[in-house]
Amino acid sequence: MKYSSLAVLLVLSLSSFAQNHSTNNHSIKGKVVDSENNQSLPYATVTITQKLLGKDSITAGVTCNLEGEFLISGKSSEIMVHASFVGYITTDVTVKLNTDIDLGTIRLLPSSKVLNEVTVTAEKDAMTMALDKRIFNVSKNITSVGGTAENLLRNIPSLTIGADGTATLRNATTTIYINGKPTQLTLAQIPANQIESVEVISNPSAKYDASASSGIVNLVLKKNREAGYTGMASIGVGNNARFDGSINIDYNKGKWNISSQYNINATKNPLNNFTHRTTRLLDGTATGYFDQNTTITLNNYFQNFRVAGDYSYNSRNIFTLAGTYVLGHYNNITDQYYFNSDENRNVTSYGTRTTQPQNTYTNAGVEFDWKHDFAKKGRALSLASGFNRNWVANNDDWRTTGVNSNDTPQTGYPENDHITGQTIGNQLIVQLDYSNPINDSTKWEWGVRSFTYIRDQQYFFNQYNGSEYLLLPTYSQNAHILETVNAIYGLYSQKLKHGLAMQAGLRVEQSALRGSSRFEPTSTFGYDYPSTSGTDLIKVLFPSFSISKKLQGEAEIGLSLSRKIGRPGWRQFFVGIQSSDRQNISIGNPALQPEFVNTAELTYSRTLGNMNWLSSVYYILEDNTIKPFVKPSATDPSVYVTSYTNVKADVRLGASNVLTIPIGKKLNILASIDAYNVSLQTDSTQRTLWAYNAKVNLTYTLPAAFTMQINASNNSKFPQLQGSRSAVRSADIALRKSFWNKKANVVFTVNDIFNSRQQIYYYDQPNSYQESMNRREVRFYKITLQLPLGRSLSSGKKKKGSKLNEPDVDFSN
Repeated sequence: MKYSSLAVLLVLSLSSFAQNHSTNNHSIKGKVVDSENNQSLPYATVTITQKLLGKDSITAGVTCNLEGEFLISGKSSEIMVHASFVGYITTDVTVKLNTDIDLGTIRLLPSSKVLNEVTVTAEKDAMTMALDKRIFNVSKNITSVGGTAENLLRNIPSLTIGADGTATLRNATTTIYINGKPTQLTLAQIPANQIESVEVISNPSAKYDASASSGIVNLVLKKNREAGYTGMASIGVGNNARFDGSINIDYNKGKWNISSQYNINATKNPLNNFTHRTTRLLDGTATGYFDQNTTITLNNYFQNFRVAGDYSYNSRNIFTLAGTYVLGHYNNITDQYYFNSDENRNVTSYGTRTTQPQNTYTNAGVEFDWKHDFAKKGRALSLASGFNRNWVANNDDWRTTGVNSNDTPQTGYPENDHITGQTIGNQLIVQLDYSNPINDSTKWEWGVRSFTYIRDQQYFFNQYNGSEYLLLPTYSQNAHILETVNAIYGLYSQKLKHGLAMQAGLRVEQSALRGSSRFEPTSTFGYDYPSTSGTDLIKVLFPSFSISKKLQGEAEIGLSLSRKIGRPGWRQFFVGIQSSDRQNISIGNPALQPEFVNTAELTYSRTLGNMNWLSSVYYILEDNTIKPFVKPSATDPSVYVTSYTNVKADVRLGASNVLTIPIGKKLNILASIDAYNVSLQTDSTQRTLWAYNAKVNLTYTLPAAFTMQINASNNSKFPQLQGSRSAVRSADIALRKSFWNKKANVVFTVNDIFNSRQQIYYYDQPNSYQESMNRREVRFYKITLQLPLGRSLSSGKKKKGSKLNEPDVDFSN
């Protein structure tokens, strides 16, 4: 046996040598896959035989690469191509070779006589870290089971969740993608059970949107990768009327891979917020006080449906079609109690405001993607497209009372307001990417992208005058907004000597936001970059550069530079008043200009045994940065107005460290700390403060298939333009019991153990001081049951009715 194998190798080597010196050779290429699950078969063997002296003789042979692809040469004649792999029936194809041939996909049938099944299991790491990207494995996070993307992102290093539910990276609002595309959904509307992994890119290259100035968080949804019918069902219940349920059913067979998912999530969170304000003279002497306490029932509910299908037309082309439908409501039922007092704390007036909202929303989306792999390894063309339509109803009833200190009603009170309207948004994105490796060390990437967002915004504030409701245009909005971004990029990558690699790119973006108010007199707002004058080309050019070097051992160091843009949003532009609190309102600023973000990041990664370490030092300069600015109303100083303005700069210099540390076979630790200096600069002032964000995830395996996990975080005090935000400290804990060979689970979760996840903001100016507290959740308890569904197909089992003696060959290209 040993000598026969050696003889075959010798024949193959000699035949390959002969091929290279033949003048009438032709190439044969193709791809070998499993016929049942369409998975490629790396290292499958492909040989050529032809009749020589009346016998079949091997004239050439190769092994497939990791994608199951092969390229082989043969002389002009009638030949036989043989594709084989251990555990499969060899497929023979007769070919008359007189030109180059692409056999396309060769599908091997599993043999009916196979070895007993051997199962090899390996645990995925909680986080995979590279210089340009960090990937968080959602299945490792027990505390977010049955929750939303908002619950999930709280546990990811360097990320925090603000009081409005948005995610921030290094305390700047980050861009959220779903499967690489922008989304109209909020984090609270995305179920965590649908997410497979979270990708965090802190300094994106020119390949990504220039508006991703504070990094990208990409939520990668689950996709079935196992042949047959598989799935999972879960149901969770907790206090505060908390309920969630989900079911995933997937089908993978042959050329088809279909995933279907349904989620429902509901809760009624009881919250308590407050506002305490002191007006004062320049010497600090108090002249009056305002105190407001708010009780809220956060009544959230959503259902999420998604179906996605992949179709492998052949070995070169894969088509994906997906549809998503989300519906629900988000109603914050509030009761506010307020008191106005003089400098001696004597109450001068008081009152209440009750809010009864009836807000509903729906979102429908469809996606179509296509990827074409050329025969040349690494050369690919891909299309990503998506259309989303979002509809939100704005309906509220407000009742406000005002009473003097002698218990007589104030003039104009009680006040009854009725809000109606809707927001309709249509979003279309089309992106085409092309990758072409010149050789093993050099690659070009090109791409074009078009983004269009059409929004119709209607918010009608109607006030009761004693006999009827009258529209107040100054408190209302009725506008049409069109936002477009068209982009083209080029990216050049090259591997250099001595373990060096570099990448340089340039992105060009034409962008515009055009809005018009329908109220009389009509008005317009927005921007156009570059403008018609053509003098601001710097607003459309966004370069990036990176260089890395592999060091001794499993270590690497890299430097990345990029320039991004932060464009004002329509809410920041639009002059319509937005109000839900009688003492605090917001209004846009049509004079806003874009901010530009320059980022430099030096990153070092190293693997020490089972420990992984990623360390970064970064410098971020937000030039002409956009910040909220609060000031008393000119007509009523007791009302504070929040608007937006461009100030000189926001400068952050910091360092972050992320470590994954397995201790023995029982304990795994994921720890991170991000420390930075923040400097907010205006033309006349500067606010500077050191801040940090620390997190730790402890996962411990207990006997009897129990697993315990603790997530704890400490987000320190953070400066704002006119004040600061207090530190936020919190912890979650979960206990999981696995059964049915670890395919089913029962999970008990305590979210916010110490009930401390609240955000307090301080507004500190010479004439006034205000302290306000907001929170989105309170401590809750929940138990969740997860059960497996379906039946996977073993590639080693004979399919009923299959003809094992007939090859399954796809000659399409």
